Amino acid sequence: MMGDFCDIFTAAMSSSHPPPFKKAVATRYIMAAAQNPLLERSLQMMECTMQLALSSEDKLVVELSWNVFDAWSANYDHFESFFSIKKISTLLQNVFQNPANVVAMIAKVLERTKSTSNHCYEDLCSTCARNIAGFVEHNPRYDALSKLCVLIHAFPEVLPKDERLSYFCMSLIKSISQFKPPGRPIDVIDYIATVPRVFSPLLVNSWKIGGFNLCRLCLETVFELISAPINEDRTVSLALGAVINIFPGALMESSIEEIAHDTLVSDNTLLNTLRHMINWLAWPNIKIISSWTNYFLDCLDIAERYDLLDRIAMESVPKLVDRLKSRNMRKSNFEVLEFLLKRYQHSEIPFHAILEKVSAIYSSVVTESTAEGKEFLSRFSELLRFLVRLHRRPADSYEPILKLIGTEAVSDDIFESFRALAWMKKRIVQKSCSVLMAKKSFAEKTGLQNDHNTCFLNSVIQAFYMCDNLVEQLLTTKFPRNAVTLTSIQLLFAFLRFSKRSSINCDWFEKEATPSSFIRGNQEDASELFNHLVDLLMEQEKLLPSEHFIFEGFYGSQNCISRCLSCGNEVSRRIPYAELSLHFKNGAALERTTASASKVSSSENSDDARCLLLEDMLSHYFEKEQLEGDCRYSCENCQSDQNGEKFVLMSETPKFLRITLNRFTYSDLVSCKIMTEVNIPRTVVLPLQREDDQSIDVFCLFAVIVHCGRNTNSGHYYCIARHPRIFDWTMVTELDVSTLDRNTDFFVDRWLKFDDETISNSSFDELSSRLGRTPYILLYSKVTDGIFSSSETGLCNLEARVPPDVMKEVETDNQKYLMEIESRNRLFSTRDVKPSKSNRWNNDDDDDGGPQPSNKFDEIPRMVY
Repeated sequence: MMGDFCDIFTAAMSSSHPPPFKKAVATRYIMAAAQNPLLERSLQMMECTMQLALSSEDKLVVELSWNVFDAWSANYDHFESFFSIKKISTLLQNVFQNPANVVAMIAKVLERTKSTSNHCYEDLCSTCARNIAGFVEHNPRYDALSKLCVLIHAFPEVLPKDERLSYFCMSLIKSISQFKPPGRPIDVIDYIATVPRVFSPLLVNSWKIGGFNLCRLCLETVFELISAPINEDRTVSLALGAVINIFPGALMESSIEEIAHDTLVSDNTLLNTLRHMINWLAWPNIKIISSWTNYFLDCLDIAERYDLLDRIAMESVPKLVDRLKSRNMRKSNFEVLEFLLKRYQHSEIPFHAILEKVSAIYSSVVTESTAEGKEFLSRFSELLRFLVRLHRRPADSYEPILKLIGTEAVSDDIFESFRALAWMKKRIVQKSCSVLMAKKSFAEKTGLQNDHNTCFLNSVIQAFYMCDNLVEQLLTTKFPRNAVTLTSIQLLFAFLRFSKRSSINCDWFEKEATPSSFIRGNQEDASELFNHLVDLLMEQEKLLPSEHFIFEGFYGSQNCISRCLSCGNEVSRRIPYAELSLHFKNGAALERTTASASKVSSSENSDDARCLLLEDMLSHYFEKEQLEGDCRYSCENCQSDQNGEKFVLMSETPKFLRITLNRFTYSDLVSCKIMTEVNIPRTVVLPLQREDDQSIDVFCLFAVIVHCGRNTNSGHYYCIARHPRIFDWTMVTELDVSTLDRNTDFFVDRWLKFDDETISNSSFDELSSRLGRTPYILLYSKVTDGIFSSSETGLCNLEARVPPDVMKEVETDNQKYLMEIESRNRLFSTRDVKPSKSNRWNNDDDDDGGPQPSNKFDEIPRMVY
């Protein structure tokens, strides 16, 4: 009888009877549920109605089945008996017609058990966590997985743990790549808005739990998906492009750079990857992807994969132009189109392919009558004027578009600045030369030539240049003409970043940056130079209306407090500082405190155990100085000299903390050097005192200027540095000071040694003092400010944001360098002399002094692709 009771309901719902009949049947069953049925009948009815709700395609049947299910599960004892751990596992492991309803069912279960039975709720959450990744893999549907994301947000305990979390994230990315948009336009609008809003936060939260390796694994999964060929049977959904922009910029760009230069990755694989990225630009209002696409294209040019650039330009330009008619796609697609056409200058074919479409684009944009549309037409017209002048043809060839953009020619300055952006310069040089152009220095960094003892200047410049965010602001700011030093260092950094030379000569900058007391040709003090340069830049920064990045980057403030020990009166002076100058007590090692001694782990060698800790020197800096005897404190309150004390409290810290170890002393006018070894920590914590508020700032080491020699007037300086870029941002977002160790490292452990023209690999271990080589100036980057994070524009578009006059000087020198190479090659050719193949990568004979785009993200470990 009980089976018949359920069968009747199933038959009624599955029949062809009209909706009123089915609603009447459902009402009778809901009324029957109110008669306190037996447990066995309740279980059967819940099973019956649940199966109908999960398998029927009829929306009315699904709705009525849910209503009846709710009525028969009202008794919590019956409800709890039905939803066992086995039942939840079965729901998640089986494939149903409506997987979204499975998620809705589980959400109801968790909601009811959470409010009534904590023990049962925990068991059910654990079951979900074990099976949810498999559910995601086997149900790649937008409706089901969007509800699942909402469920995880409401019940975070169901998120998988440990290795299951990796499986879950990779399955989620693969399923998103298979999404198909809804059929109705109104549903498509909701789909476009929901995909990034729902899925992105879940992935970001998972990476915070799983760490950097999980994030990297997810990116590898994305590249695996988009490197496959595009065909009708298998396409990667545009939805994946809407989600992918949450990847950290530094990781994404370093992976792109690595893949583009990897000779084991075929052109077809890279072509498929770029095709997918360009397809993603069809997603309305998508961001970031255009910047990454442009960066990818630039990396291919640097890697000299010219055939691939030919193919992608020929097939992508028409597609990008067609999308310009859509207001929601225009911005991102035009960024890539403009990037392609400005750089792909050796052939007019892509440009001519868009000519017949220009008129329709203008008409479409004009009818919008928006400010954005007017701005787009202005940029589009400027691009077309440049291309018309570049690809000269008879006047009537371009007559149709000249009627739209006007006959005004592009200015010489704009034309030359665009010409300087051209790709494939190496291909052009190589076609006419028998000798290849000299490669840039190690890691695509530019060295600095040392003609007359300028190593002190070179090491300071290279350390300064590694202050990434500060340098980015210097490069992209338009300075007034009277800010001479600011414009000079801007030009110098532009050469370091964009020059084609392996090393450059910066004599012209030496005249602007060094104090008048310095004698040309003499070895000078790097610390004195650093102080002078920062002070000079800060003074000129005052000429700017709103920018204060030099001051915020290098200057902090501290309270110098003098206290009378008789009356307790205190006098406090707030003074700025640009460096912490740490002295050696009595000209030698400080006595190590018990607390600081414990910071050196037992695993460190005996030499480390005997050397001085930097923490000891910092403690000495903050120690209270007793004012006694002849140095007693003149107290205004007591109106007499009294015993007192003087000490320093930090109130503000800079973004880049500079610590100088005062190794140089003077005895009888002779400079001497303190050779005591200092054990340098990767991480430094500084206490702050702001009024009654106490806090701390955390800093991580990224650059060290090392001095070799016995005194300040002789020897040699070089710099060991790395980019202050985070490798696991969860270490910062979930920073726990109590777990910090002096060896905690926040930045990617990829160090470079800048030794004048020579740039090579290095390591943190090379910072230990030996054979007269002693760390002298230390640069730490503030971790608690998060300044290492990539902005939306990131480094991809840096070249476009540098003032045109600055880029023009760099590109002029690059063209000069190419001509020098070509001239030298012709000389070799006429003499029939082959240049010697030196094993030294830094061959002074192959470089005359200039710069090339630097390899920005070589500090990320190799990616498996």
